[in-house]
Amino acid sequence: MFDGRIIAGITVFVAVARTGNYARAAEQLGLSRSGVGKAIARLEERTGMRIFDRNTRALKLTDQGRILLEEAEPMLDALGRIATPKASADIRGRLRISTDGAFGPYILIPLIPEFLARHPHVKLNILVRDKLDNLLLDGFDIAIRFGEPDSRGLDKQRLIQSRVITCASPDYLLKHGTPRSPADLRESHRCIRMIDDVTGKPHSWNFIDLAGKVETLSLDCGLTLNDASSLVSAALGGHGLVRLLDVVANEYLEAGRLIEVMPDWNNLLWPGYIYTSTEAYCSPALEAFKAFVCDRVSA
Repeated sequence: MFDGRIIAGITVFVAVARTGNYARAAEQLGLSRSGVGKAIARLEERTGMRIFDRNTRALKLTDQGRILLEEAEPMLDALGRIATPKASADIRGRLRISTDGAFGPYILIPLIPEFLARHPHVKLNILVRDKLDNLLLDGFDIAIRFGEPDSRGLDKQRLIQSRVITCASPDYLLKHGTPRSPADLRESHRCIRMIDDVTGKPHSWNFIDLAGKVETLSLDCGLTLNDASSLVSAALGGHGLVRLLDVVANEYLEAGRLIEVMPDWNNLLWPGYIYTSTEAYCSPALEAFKAFVCDRVSA
């Protein structure tokens, strides 16, 4: 005899298996954490299966749990397609988004009002972080950021390439002169460098000229920072030369508050990607958000 309670329990089970913990599954399903735990216990009681190994610090599927997941996922995905909203305004859900200090403030967040106008029932939590998170363990649905981080276990799609520009304030250049080539930076110039979130050390400065020649400098800088807005503030304050993505620098260059130097050497392109987990469930809200960002940002 068909037991609808088992279907409800399987829905909770798949959410826990996909997200990797009770708390994130509870948020996704609109339940309490204790409610998720009770649903899993009832499912195990009704099926006579032990589906999670709770003897380790991490939640792990048992052999029976893996078999159940393999059988249940296609069924729930098929039901999900049947029940997927056909109109944008009907899509509901909450998404947690990880981004960096350049992509977030300068590209992504200005687009958010347009997305929310199209999808008024979708709620977004956007966190600016200095590194690519473990999406499942940290409870994120999607990450959007610049750079080439380790992306094993993630589906990634390149959205944009931004040119890296060397620039400084007019006051700084008036006092210290304008460098013409990377070699000039070794002499009498101050620089402001970004911390590499992977190594914890300042990024080297890689220059590419018009002929494709590459020159790398690891300068002894007096100031290192870890986000784009701080780099901008330090440069505007006249502290020294800085390297910024063009998407960050353009408004200040156009206003004359920063001046590009060594333009023939500013040909390095820095990619921006959108990342989703290869293991997590892709909800209608996530599909809609990803499609929107790819459409509005992709070059």
